[in-house]
Amino acid sequence: MKSKVVFITGGARGLGAGLAARVLIKGGKAFIVDVNADAVFQQVDALGGEAIAGCRANVCNQVELELAMAECKERFGRIDVIVANAGILKMGSIENMNPADFDAVMQVNVNGVFNTIRAGIPYLRETKGYLQVISSLAAAIHTPLMGHYAASKAAVEALADVARQELALDGIDVGCVHPTFTNTAMIKEVNAGVLWGGHKGAFGAVEPEQVIDAMYRGIEKRQRKIIAPKTITPLVLAPGLFHRVAEKLSRMQGSEKALRKFKDDEAKTVIRP
Repeated sequence: MKSKVVFITGGARGLGAGLAARVLIKGGKAFIVDVNADAVFQQVDALGGEAIAGCRANVCNQVELELAMAECKERFGRIDVIVANAGILKMGSIENMNPADFDAVMQVNVNGVFNTIRAGIPYLRETKGYLQVISSLAAAIHTPLMGHYAASKAAVEALADVARQELALDGIDVGCVHPTFTNTAMIKEVNAGVLWGGHKGAFGAVEPEQVIDAMYRGIEKRQRKIIAPKTITPLVLAPGLFHRVAEKLSRMQGSEKALRKFKDDEAKTVIRP
């Protein structure tokens, strides 16, 4: 990692901020972007030093991403790694979710990754660099109340698989990260623990450091598939075999009761024409 430059979207908090800190510790340089300008600059100040910089950029805006990457190269001279980490999570049943929520999740989680890849290709081509996109266990195991999120993360995995083949000729490697439910602020803000907080074993939530470790190792080794924790590897690699098992375990661990309550509460707030 020494002297490598890592560009991270969604880098102001959570996994993105943790990865930036790890890059700095290992002797690399990090450039973080986020839609929240104040959060970006607070994080840059918190990490401190000449090896960290950042700016505001909305991943839904191709031009803003292009300008951010140009600023990164101007500051550090190159971009060796791009991490498409920005994402959002909302909860809602297909029946009652606000269509605007579905659109927002797809815009950030899918279009944002597409835009990041597009903007980053010229820089990674110069350095024969590495692209890492953040998918999820939700791409393989589709849990209730997360139709928009699961669909977006499945699409992200598909984008990574296609990009890997298309960019191989340029010496660019592509990795796709599949973390399980992780105790980040994003998960807590939507109170996802109501549905999954009691899950144990392969479906239990993990702490951010465990995922950050896997992301960092993926960058060092230019891995194509990064799964955290490793215990969920069978679920990610052969999801169809485990759908029924996952659904049964989910019911046994209380998600069905939580789902009924969530939908009852949700239905009371829906305004229909």
